[in-house]
Amino acid sequence: MNVTWKSLRAVLWFGTVAASTVQAEPFVVRSQHPMMALFGLPAPLPARMPTPGRGGAALAVDWSNFATTEARDHLAYTLDGEVVETRATLTYGLSQRFALRGQVAYRSLGNGALDGTIEGWHDAFGLPNGSRDKLPEDQLLLEYQVSGVTAFQLEREAAGVADIPLALGYQLVESGSGALAGWLSVKVPVGNAEDLTGSGAADVALSLAGERRFGERWQAFGQVNLAWLGEGDLLPALQQDHAWSVMGGASWNAWRGLDLTAQLEANSGVFDSGLDDFDGGAVVLTFGGSYRTVGGWRFDLGLSEDIQADASPDVVFNLAAHRDF
Repeated sequence: MNVTWKSLRAVLWFGTVAASTVQAEPFVVRSQHPMMALFGLPAPLPARMPTPGRGGAALAVDWSNFATTEARDHLAYTLDGEVVETRATLTYGLSQRFALRGQVAYRSLGNGALDGTIEGWHDAFGLPNGSRDKLPEDQLLLEYQVSGVTAFQLEREAAGVADIPLALGYQLVESGSGALAGWLSVKVPVGNAEDLTGSGAADVALSLAGERRFGERWQAFGQVNLAWLGEGDLLPALQQDHAWSVMGGASWNAWRGLDLTAQLEANSGVFDSGLDDFDGGAVVLTFGGSYRTVGGWRFDLGLSEDIQADASPDVVFNLAAHRDF
């Protein structure tokens, strides 16, 4: 029994030492604006390619709530509802420098259940409710009007498989303290624009993803993306032909396998409607923590807030589980 206990303590001690340096990655989340999220701006991608023949798998859930409305001159829009998106991601190393990544997502749009909680949070801390004071609680309505004529409207619950992003990565630079990778992404139009599960067109994007470690406890990371958007079925007369985004953040190893992360992302809009908050351009702050187990699992819990009010959902909960293989 004594030998068994000593062995167990040795294993736990080794796991603690092995996990005591920062190994965090960015939260795999971007603006969940219900219209912009259908287009092909990539979420954060790895700066380091996995070992050839190995890779990683992840399952993530983004739960977002939005409530914004505006009328100006002859234009008006309302975006009021909730989206739950569940994503499975697989990354595989092809060689020392090349890797593949693919994602399959299921999006569910509904009236949701977070309105009351968010309004209570705002009231408790003296924060403004913005458009929420003008809209019914737990309503589902997405609408865009020009001179009183409805150009787009969705007020029924919808769900389905979303467009599928596929990406090929190339390791440009790698060392013990830093890495830089280039990625080519293609978003395959599997979803349906009428259900807000896809844009109805293929998009192509180029990305640069980098990271830099500072000692054992700090790590900085960033990414830039430029996407060319195919002409889709979602308000094609207003759609832009390209979009960009930038992301940067840092992680700190707070305790053993616990890393705390904060990241900031800004992106351009995908429409030119004359109403900025409808177009999808946003600034989003995501913060939270990741916990790594001795067995190789990593669990993420993140919260995204709209820095640019009404340009993205008030709140997005991000939960994820990762496992290397």
